Amino acid sequence: MGNFELLYPIIFYSFEFNTFEAYIAQGFAIFFLNLLSFSYFIIKLYKLLCYSKLTFEWLPLLNPYVWPFSFFQVVTAPYFKFWAFLLPPLKLEKTSFEISAIVGLEAMNTSLYFCLRASNYLIHFLEQARAAGSL
Repeated sequence: MGNFELLYPIIFYSFEFNTFEAYIAQGFAIFFLNLLSFSYFIIKLYKLLCYSKLTFEWLPLLNPYVWPFSFFQVVTAPYFKFWAFLLPPLKLEKTSFEISAIVGLEAMNTSLYFCLRASNYLIHFLEQARAAGSL
């Protein structure tokens, strides 16, 4: 018995896979698998843009406010403004630390993890359905 069966035995083994409901569940599983795959790709691409923006801000010879580097600033500004609104800078004596960008990137990594984890569950569900003979 694998790790997956220990975590979610009721969800995947309570179906009788020869019923109409099983076909509907498989259709939804395939739809959500495609949706999760597309979301994973878009989040991964946006994460690359965010990392590029932060890198170009720290390189002294590149001006991040002129074309073509301003593209990264324009595309990622709403995301970083959202996290700056949620997490104001930490003030320590005479300095302040801006950690909202790091938290925003970690939130993106977390959403990538959950997309991947959910897609693995859906793939396992489809494999169980195929093994039961309903596909």
